[in-house]
Amino acid sequence: MSSSSDRQHGLPADQDALRAQLSRLRAEQERLFADLHRGEQHFRQLARSVWRVQEDERRRLARELHDGIGQHLTALRHRLEALATAPDYPDELRSVLDTASQLCQTALDETRSLSRFLRPQILDDLGLVAALGWLARSMSESSGVKIELDIAEVPAQLDGEVATLVFRLAQESMTNMTRHAGAQSAVLRLRLRAGLLHLLLVDDGRGCDPEAALALASNGQATGLASMRERVLLFGGQFQFSSAPGEGTQLRVSVPVQASA
Repeated sequence: MSSSSDRQHGLPADQDALRAQLSRLRAEQERLFADLHRGEQHFRQLARSVWRVQEDERRRLARELHDGIGQHLTALRHRLEALATAPDYPDELRSVLDTASQLCQTALDETRSLSRFLRPQILDDLGLVAALGWLARSMSESSGVKIELDIAEVPAQLDGEVATLVFRLAQESMTNMTRHAGAQSAVLRLRLRAGLLHLLLVDDGRGCDPEAALALASNGQATGLASMRERVLLFGGQFQFSSAPGEGTQLRVSVPVQASA
């Protein structure tokens, strides 16, 4: 009796209409999720493109500093030195020439340092492993921090964007360590396993509160840590920063060896 009564009151038709509406809602939800995914992929491609343009501009400026201004300063220094050693040059002006030559050498050293900071030529010529070796030596000499390298199973030639990403992470982390952490020693370890490049940087500095550091970054007061994490995520990698006051810091990063489109 109840089944006959339901049909008389049109309940099956109502259920069919409800099922059709739910099906349409489900299809709309799937479409929205697909649009969201495509939008996220498009945003990552745009962000990667911006990052790539920035690195290309760094490379161009570094080359101009090294090949342009650097060579002009070198030629100027040679001229000053030749003038200072000329037999008929007045002795009372030699000290002035010596000072000018020293200033020229200082400007040349700073220009070369800026060129290497913008984009070290060794990264493009010899690859990531050689560039990290140069970076560790340079940082150690300038700061006095003992930096140990432990690199194994990493080929000399990697995807250019991945190599640049890992180098920039190491460069920025070492710069922060030598300037702010008060570290005495550090270890940089690099491994290649299962298609992932694993970077570990550990120091014995004063440490910090990671949550507070990220909170400052989100407020725009310090962007180094947040920008490193965002760059790693753009490459489909994982980023982990752990620290505590008085216990040093650890940076762990893993990124796919092949940069995806």
